[in-house]
Amino acid sequence: MTYTLSADISDKLLEMYLAEPEIAIDTELHGLRLYRDEVCLVQICDDKKNVCLVKPEHKQIPPNLKRLLTDQHVIKVFHFALSDIAFFKTSMNIDVGPFRCTKVMSKLIRTYTQGHGLKDLSMELIGHDLNKDQQQTNWAQNNLSSKQLEYAANDVLELVQIYRKLTEMMDNRPALSSGTTINELNIKAQAMLPSLIDLLINGYGDKNGGWESSLFSH
Repeated sequence: MTYTLSADISDKLLEMYLAEPEIAIDTELHGLRLYRDEVCLVQICDDKKNVCLVKPEHKQIPPNLKRLLTDQHVIKVFHFALSDIAFFKTSMNIDVGPFRCTKVMSKLIRTYTQGHGLKDLSMELIGHDLNKDQQQTNWAQNNLSSKQLEYAANDVLELVQIYRKLTEMMDNRPALSSGTTINELNIKAQAMLPSLIDLLINGYGDKNGGWESSLFSH
């Protein structure tokens, strides 16, 4: 695997990414507290496994990264988009869209399991055992190790492929007894995410460390 590490996406890579229907995106964070913690690293990959790792300079918004994240013709694929999208907004003031979350898709179609992590999806759908040894690490440090960078790159390397396999599973699933298809439910679930993220960003996350809301509870 080869990848680039820079303060922004190169013009050449940006042109390649903008020509794709879907692009995989992930982030590494300093922590999980909105407005306190920041995006330390952004990983980008297309289905041809062109990987770019962006380490933004302090308080700077990489213009090419922002252009990609806001381009309306490219679907940005995340695993657990809730946190990534929220931190792009609070840390970098970027409104990402359109986007899809593979964790939501997995929970809708893979109802035969409780394992919906990226490692679970990678093993079942791709046959690749992701190494998560660097998951708990300091991503804010200036000189990231080769092991950290490899870990970060691996999280997006096959995400577009996973997204397409989940989409195929949904396409092949017969309609539910109500007549509604999983694809239809997925469209509705994905469309709910931006509003849920807005609620969490504005302080209505009162469960699970601020990442769940009881707003609609009885």
